[in-house]
Amino acid sequence: MALPGIEQAQLLSDIFADALAKFSPCSVAVIGCAGGNGFDRIPPAVSRVVGVDLNPLFVAETEARFRDRIEHLELIAGDIQSPEILFSPVDLIFLGLVLEYVDVDPVVAKMLSMLTPRGHMVTVLQLPSVGHQQVSPSPFKKVSPVGEVMHLVSPTRLQDSVETRGYIQLESRNLVSQGGKPFEVQTFGTIAAPDDGCLAALLSPLNSGENSADS
Repeated sequence: MALPGIEQAQLLSDIFADALAKFSPCSVAVIGCAGGNGFDRIPPAVSRVVGVDLNPLFVAETEARFRDRIEHLELIAGDIQSPEILFSPVDLIFLGLVLEYVDVDPVVAKMLSMLTPRGHMVTVLQLPSVGHQQVSPSPFKKVSPVGEVMHLVSPTRLQDSVETRGYIQLESRNLVSQGGKPFEVQTFGTIAAPDDGCLAALLSPLNSGENSADS
């Protein structure tokens, strides 16, 4: 995704950084974390980071790059649709170009169940466009099969799925990558609960080191 003319990785990193700055979460989860794209944008105030990716090689790369930089780092290799893939609730869940490859409704339900009461879910969806393939051409042959399982998701459908579960859409905006593809960024949450700060979250059993990969 970081090939010249595509630069979707940089776009996702920027969107993730914007969400971090806007919501100041104490804990975050990145679904489809690849090799840790955007992890370098996570501020020290974030006490716990969860990364999930289907590809164990990507998870290993994230481990090598960030284990010494992020104290409470939890990395999970597996399909987010699997019942075995679970983590304790976090303040921010980021799904960048992930929902195109999964069964949307059960994944949405699962993600919302792993948010803290004050949490937010930020999603990035690829939109239809004229003159662009859904999956950008790549010299890496292993990327090609991805297009066979990709299905574009309507932002309206996603909003409906989220709102039937008691959350609301707080923001929706359209972006265009340098490669010319359009994307929709949606932010979901509830009426804000009181924020006790990251120190309280760090001391909570759900966010303590006993739940981290280092325990």
